[in-house]
Amino acid sequence: MANISWMYRNLAEDPLSITETFGTSNTDYGTNRLADNNLQSYFSFDRILMPTGTVANILFDFGSSVYVDSLIVVHNLDETGTMYFMIGDTNPPIGTYSLPILGSTGTSVRFLDTPITNRYFKLFADGTKLSDVTKIREVFIGQRDVFPINPEYPFRKEMESSTIVTESEKGQKKVYHKYTRNKWSFKYSAINDATYGTMSKIRKYCSGSYKPFFFCIDSDDAKFATYFVRFSKNGLKHTEIMVDCHDIEINLEEEL
Repeated sequence: MANISWMYRNLAEDPLSITETFGTSNTDYGTNRLADNNLQSYFSFDRILMPTGTVANILFDFGSSVYVDSLIVVHNLDETGTMYFMIGDTNPPIGTYSLPILGSTGTSVRFLDTPITNRYFKLFADGTKLSDVTKIREVFIGQRDVFPINPEYPFRKEMESSTIVTESEKGQKKVYHKYTRNKWSFKYSAINDATYGTMSKIRKYCSGSYKPFFFCIDSDDAKFATYFVRFSKNGLKHTEIMVDCHDIEINLEEEL
């Protein structure tokens, strides 16, 4: 079992340029939606304009080589779709990195054992029906931080549900489901200054609970257990036990 992976510094937020083929002309669904930290917005392909057998693509040009070991795409494809990156230092890039699709999650991931250093990252995504509209909600291109230890086991995971109850004049009640959200609590005991420093860096980069990020509980055996989350209120609790010794509690909630 791998230690928890933390993916928070997303290079896809600020590339030199993004060039797409067969994207929609509607700017409400343009490339600015690919890494805007909002799962409710999305980039959309124009399926009507796509010739049969042509796969829509999005080219990220970072201007110079960047280090990457993690690729994540949140989308609406099911198992019949296809998704992969072509990556290299020339345009068009030639290296192929597939992203498996598990329809029940809507999230595809590829964790590389060895980081790559390249300039161009070209995402290909395709469904099987021309009537389907492919939606890309978030793209992550970057590196992951992994703490040298995992939290105390078992860590706490709970599910938060929200409903609205209405009652008519005749007393009839109706219950409407608003959302269901996963929440996690991780406890790390007696960690050193270096590990605490990395945790603090992540929270600072995310401006506390302001900015969401990705994390994966086990990148070796459970890649699809990758979630888009943010720190809860008071999401990092710290107690200094002694010099170079800290107790930490991290609280996260799933982004919807």
